[in-house]
Amino acid sequence: MASVLVVEDEAFTALALVDELSDLGHTVRDAVDGEEAIGVLQTFSPDILVTDFMMPKMGGDGLIRYIRARACPKIPVVLISGLPEARLPADIGYDAYLGKPLDEGALAQIIDRLIAKYRV
Repeated sequence: MASVLVVEDEAFTALALVDELSDLGHTVRDAVDGEEAIGVLQTFSPDILVTDFMMPKMGGDGLIRYIRARACPKIPVVLISGLPEARLPADIGYDAYLGKPLDEGALAQIIDRLIAKYRV
């Protein structure tokens, strides 16, 4: 299984994601926004990042850009958002997109696919 960092500001969605991924056997840590996630990355090295796009303080786009430039440039990123993918900036650098409301089964498949791809 994988270690996953979930970054989501909506408490209900974050709890559902953490519970679902934990039930699947993943080690999961969470943060409420990009700034908190950067702090978590000081002590936790996830295999994959699942992040919301719109959050207070630092959104998913800022977090992904930070990670790609400094922290974990090769970590696979799943971007989740209520916005259609076509409305997101093209240069963010995520590996997969999943729209809200979330389909946890689809998220689990995406995580499995990305982990298999990057654990060569």
